[in-house]
Amino acid sequence: MADTEKPELENASTPKLADPVEVLAALKASVGTVQLATLGDDGFPHSGYAPFVFDGVDVIIFVSQLALHTRDLLANGKVSVMLIDDESKAREIFARTRVSYQCEAGVVAPDDKTYDALLDALQARHGKMIGLLRQLPDFVLFRLSPNAGQFVMGFGQAYKLTGEKFDTFEHARRA
Repeated sequence: MADTEKPELENASTPKLADPVEVLAALKASVGTVQLATLGDDGFPHSGYAPFVFDGVDVIIFVSQLALHTRDLLANGKVSVMLIDDESKAREIFARTRVSYQCEAGVVAPDDKTYDALLDALQARHGKMIGLLRQLPDFVLFRLSPNAGQFVMGFGQAYKLTGEKFDTFEHARRA
């Protein structure tokens, strides 16, 4: 399907009756990197991004300890992540389709029974670069486990994500 044939991700033009479950699934399938927001021990926020895969509801990333966000994850384990539709495809820059999760980060150790399978999944999605990075001693595999989520399809189409699998959509209303 051509990029122009993806109305489910056209943000502000997304019809009010669009199924948020389908739009969220399309977003997760089309975005290759997750945006990361972490807090440094100096009290300043740090941002970054990483290629990812989902393992159930958890976000799996493989990142270098040279990056500030990785050091932050190792120090305090708190991270906000966001998947956002490509701005070059957005009809309205203020209403890009996006999902964000507040997560707790945990290291997946090389001796963990899921370690190789998770890296294999990353490699299947993102290519042979993962195979090269696996050999570097400074890379760390993280499991980012959500404890809250929010999904925005466009103007007036914001949802709090709840439920065990973050698959229950509660329309966000002003408090």
